[in-house]
Amino acid sequence: MDRFFLSDVHLFPEPECHPGRETFISFLDYLHDSFDPGELWILGDLFDFWFEYRTVVPSGYERCISSIRKLTDKGWVFHFIPGNHDFWVGKHFVESTGAIIHPDEYLILDLNGKKVLLSHGDGLGPGDIGYKLMKPVLRSTISKFLFYLLHPDLGTFLARYFSDTSKRILRRDLDRIPSGTQKWINEKFDEGIDIIITGHTHLDTLIRTDESTYVSLGDWLTRFTYFHMRDGAEADELLEYSSNSPECRE
Repeated sequence: MDRFFLSDVHLFPEPECHPGRETFISFLDYLHDSFDPGELWILGDLFDFWFEYRTVVPSGYERCISSIRKLTDKGWVFHFIPGNHDFWVGKHFVESTGAIIHPDEYLILDLNGKKVLLSHGDGLGPGDIGYKLMKPVLRSTISKFLFYLLHPDLGTFLARYFSDTSKRILRRDLDRIPSGTQKWINEKFDEGIDIIITGHTHLDTLIRTDESTYVSLGDWLTRFTYFHMRDGAEADELLEYSSNSPECRE
């Protein structure tokens, strides 16, 4: 079986410019046309913001959702670990895509005799105290209810204003894993985990030793990288997807 892992697409609603939307859709079509049904794992922040009101859902994502649905209709299994930008995915997202949602901070699987840990990657390890204090508040039932009280247009505007992903990405270009995250990763390896795959940092890197493998997935704003695991393969690969699809560049 083929398993594909990616994260941090940070889709903006169409027709707003996005530097990787067409490449992402092309990649989904590539999976559909080139492989037998396998598993697609998106480890958070597929959307720059997503919130489902009871009778209103975000618009402008129809093409991407349709491309994912085409995969699941063919027999692919789509797994989604919510990130810090789209932790409010709900019933409409599941019904539209066929997604299996994994809401916990991390998930451990047994794949081909290996213990594999998957996580979006936000708030792992020591440090970042402010975010860790805010995280349970933002994800609480009370916060969700209060957000329901806002008009959808106002709620989306406020969320996008505070997210401001495109500017944040330009300001922050990591060349190494944050020290707190690295400490957490090392502890998990000491506990017997064989492979750890995370997103969130937008850094694409693969660190392999004789005992363990760590993968940071990169993003689909500037890097367009994914991790490919294939049953029976000697080594799994972190790859960059290239497409001839024209992109909107701001």
